[in-house]
Amino acid sequence: MSSLRQKCLISIIAGVLVLSGPGANAMLLDYAAYLGDTKVGEAQVSIDVAETGYRIKGKAQSTGLMGLFSKWKSLFTTSGFFSFGKPVASSYQVTEEAGGKNKHIEYAGDKVVVTKNGKRRNPMPLPAGTDFWSLLFLSEDCGEERLVHDGKDLWQVKPRVSEELPQGGQYCEFEVVDEDAERSFASVWLQQIGGLTVPVQVELNGAMRGTFKLTDHAVD
Repeated sequence: MSSLRQKCLISIIAGVLVLSGPGANAMLLDYAAYLGDTKVGEAQVSIDVAETGYRIKGKAQSTGLMGLFSKWKSLFTTSGFFSFGKPVASSYQVTEEAGGKNKHIEYAGDKVVVTKNGKRRNPMPLPAGTDFWSLLFLSEDCGEERLVHDGKDLWQVKPRVSEELPQGGQYCEFEVVDEDAERSFASVWLQQIGGLTVPVQVELNGAMRGTFKLTDHAVD
């Protein structure tokens, strides 16, 4: 798995499965990423959902020693509407910067434009499935197999375990398979906060390893 695709997967899992539905209020979520006991990154995501549509915006970056030796950051935004209760993205942008290189992916409609290090590539057809921010932040449950893309690369997300927790909330296990058939496994603990079901902790193993924890939140 390439380093850029590894970081994309980190972004997916760092923001994975903030589950809600139409009519939710705006929310701001802060996450921290750890390797063992060492903090290596952080992410902040804002979600604004109304009956007429939604907007998700966020940023993630490496911190601490990881930030010194492997500086990386990502900015993303997606907006769209709901069709039969399901999110449909009408626009999407993500920018990644790492090691002095940058990559920008953008789409509107069914065409994707990728710009790498200032060089714009020819438009490509939009991959199958749903962009991971719309699907993973606005799904109603974690029990459905899905195709997830970042505008360019494609992942298969397969639920393996779904349990209601005695203290409230939900526990899920997923298998995440990339286009090279490399597998990662995610364990996710979910809780209701401010009308949304959000991940309070994610543990990732396999091709990627790490732990992601919700550190703070605010509801508008």
